[in-house]
Amino acid sequence: MAENVEKNLLEGLIDGDEKVFRSIFDAYYPLLIGTIYRILPDESTCKDLAQEVLVELWRKRAALDIHTSLRSYLRRAAINRALNYLKIQRRTILDDGGNFTDVLDTTAQEMALQEGSEKLEHALFKAIENLPEKCRVVFTLSRFENYSHKEIADQLGISVKTIENHITKAMKMLREALILLAVLSPIVIITV
Repeated sequence: MAENVEKNLLEGLIDGDEKVFRSIFDAYYPLLIGTIYRILPDESTCKDLAQEVLVELWRKRAALDIHTSLRSYLRRAAINRALNYLKIQRRTILDDGGNFTDVLDTTAQEMALQEGSEKLEHALFKAIENLPEKCRVVFTLSRFENYSHKEIADQLGISVKTIENHITKAMKMLREALILLAVLSPIVIITV
């Protein structure tokens, strides 16, 4: 979704426009289900949790303070909702006589993974913000909005080859930035 479109959606949402919320729901509900499904492969639960994320977005619309894209914000909310659901399920198992040590080990691992994921995501967005403007716009449209190279070229009025060059440059700069921030080892970044 283009940056201006997303900005208009956010403004409409904050103003309480139900039609805008419906557009957001229709656009992001499938993404949220897919995101949650990677953590909880149960379609019914995924649908329920995705709806909860969107209902919470509507409930808190007046206090929203989104610094990333709406898509990223909703993906992070979906991941957090799924992880919280897992924690609640584990507590239920524990209350029913489950093995306390197994639950603690799994929860500690999940928390460490979530913390590492959040650190990486923060570092990545910081590195993206530091890209040259045209490079950042091209990269964002390609990687976060899923535009094809041709669509980006048409929208920005430049050649597909230039788009490819911007993406290559962005990837190189992001790898270097993440290595400098010591978020990822060079081996992990090269294989990604």
